[in-house]
Amino acid sequence: MMDTLILIGSKISQDTIHSSLGKPEYSYYFLLKEFLPALRQIGTVVEVRSLDEVESLYERHRATRPVVFISVSPPQQTPLGLKCPTVPLFAWEFDSLPDVAWEGDPRNDWAYVFERVQGAIATSREAAALVTSAHRNLPVLAVPAPIWERFGAPAACRPGQGERRIPFNGVVIDSPLLGLSADGLVRRPDVAAPTPEPEPEPAKPSRLQQRVQVTRALFEGWKREVFGVEPALAPAPVAAIPEAREVSLCGVVYTTVLNPADGRKNWIDLITAFCWAFRDTPDAVLLVKMTHHDLEHYRVVLMTLLSRLAPFACRVVVLHGFLEDEQYQAMVAATDYYVNASSCEGLCLPLMEFLCAGKPALAPDHTAMADYLDGRMGFILKGALEPTCWPHDPTGMLVTHRHRLNWESLMLAFRDSYRLANDDPQGYERMSQAARLRMQHFCSMETVADSLRTFLAQVQGRSRCSSEPARLAGGLAE
Repeated sequence: MMDTLILIGSKISQDTIHSSLGKPEYSYYFLLKEFLPALRQIGTVVEVRSLDEVESLYERHRATRPVVFISVSPPQQTPLGLKCPTVPLFAWEFDSLPDVAWEGDPRNDWAYVFERVQGAIATSREAAALVTSAHRNLPVLAVPAPIWERFGAPAACRPGQGERRIPFNGVVIDSPLLGLSADGLVRRPDVAAPTPEPEPEPAKPSRLQQRVQVTRALFEGWKREVFGVEPALAPAPVAAIPEAREVSLCGVVYTTVLNPADGRKNWIDLITAFCWAFRDTPDAVLLVKMTHHDLEHYRVVLMTLLSRLAPFACRVVVLHGFLEDEQYQAMVAATDYYVNASSCEGLCLPLMEFLCAGKPALAPDHTAMADYLDGRMGFILKGALEPTCWPHDPTGMLVTHRHRLNWESLMLAFRDSYRLANDDPQGYERMSQAARLRMQHFCSMETVADSLRTFLAQVQGRSRCSSEPARLAGGLAE
């Protein structure tokens, strides 16, 4: 096959990812980033930022080599009507495909999209099977992101590795430092003001001023404990950079990476199950990496939740901020178990990354996770189907399904995994080794590149439909 020119793009770029964490489709940037090395093994790759750039490159090169545009985006955001053959690369976590053209946009009916593209790449077998069953003549590939080479550990891991440190430039919320108590959630009635003195001293502050002073002092103390910063004597610069620090962890460390705005992640259930399982276990640590650009989106909910759960002996550490690659690798290395409590997943890159590194999981084996997870690699969580809606359906109608988490199975998995780590290190190492071997076969660069090479050959052999009258923009600019 001649060297293929592979154009690839997503609406989230390196320039905007820091401010896009937690926003819709932010994870497609990470998906694009992970697929680039495999695509570079089978062709010349150019990252594009606009549809005009796609069409210009296609016109310039189509006479000398095959050209294809891979739009890393949901199908309803895939550009249509381009001269360049177009393939959406997407993640999908439900058992049916959207089939309604909401809000006057025909692309919201995915059948309309798949009839006008030259192929489709899904990150799970379940999603690929749904597309194939509805469009049997369309080349469809189910393939994971090729992450084994970046995260594959050289040897099996050992639990309870002593003190571990993670460099981090962001906000750290550490439960032992918060003075948590449910009493703090109770609103107490105001005490009646005493009868004022006939001639109060001029220098004595009023009751309101005293309250303001006390509130300010408490707030500044809370900031020092939670954010690790001293009270500002002057207004801080708008673009202030958080001070570098190290987060120290000891004991059996459980890690989860999630978007608190995504209701499918069940992060409140995850924290409550952990605190209940280990309410008398001081060396159990839950590390929660929140992927959201706005701390205030979840801070009050988190602080209220931890206060209601208090007192508990275990430790909950929440990280808010962007992790550079070396910091993320340090977090992986510091972890004993990865936890996923989701109702559905289109791929779950963090779970795959930690499994590649030999970190056993506590996770369900449904949707995309069924492609690679089994009981040899971790503790399988139970669940049951429940009705839900497609995430971008403005009507909210319950027309598809997700998997309701069995909270008790998660709580018991925490306890069982803790016992394994402390009482059976050989059993833990067998689980770690099984995770490594499975993921090496599943998502190595060679495996993914071979699948992509065969798929692109099918796309190039498919005659392009020329009946689309208008160009519909998607994730890229016009």
